[in-house]
Amino acid sequence: MNDHVTGLAPRGILEATLAKHCGTAGGPKAPGEARQLMAVTILDVVGLKAVNERDGFLAGDAVLHAAAERLRQAAGSASLLARLGGDELVAVFLGAQAREQAALAARALADRSGQPPLRAAFEVASDGDTPATLIHRLYATLRRC
Repeated sequence: MNDHVTGLAPRGILEATLAKHCGTAGGPKAPGEARQLMAVTILDVVGLKAVNERDGFLAGDAVLHAAAERLRQAAGSASLLARLGGDELVAVFLGAQAREQAALAARALADRSGQPPLRAAFEVASDGDTPATLIHRLYATLRRC
């Protein structure tokens, strides 16, 4: 089941995907098994709270839907698109080009000329990451934008 506003995967599916690729789901990797590179792009809808307060939640939902469409366009090669929280959406990239794909998507999303206005950043999963630590780093990186 997808998020009813954005059409993206819900947070539970995101966390399961992160756990699988952070190596925390099902225990440690088998000896000699390489972990797939994972990078995650996060976006935040600028001014959503003001839209909700001024124009109502249906208008805010329309803004979130438009942000999800921008994410789909910028992150077409992503393995997963999901709603992380209220106004945060993410794209998960896997494979050898994950870092480059996540960086490219973040740059495209951060273009302030698009509507709705967004802030975007990305992080690459590190050894020892859990879904919680990776999400925490994503939020911290986004706050610096």
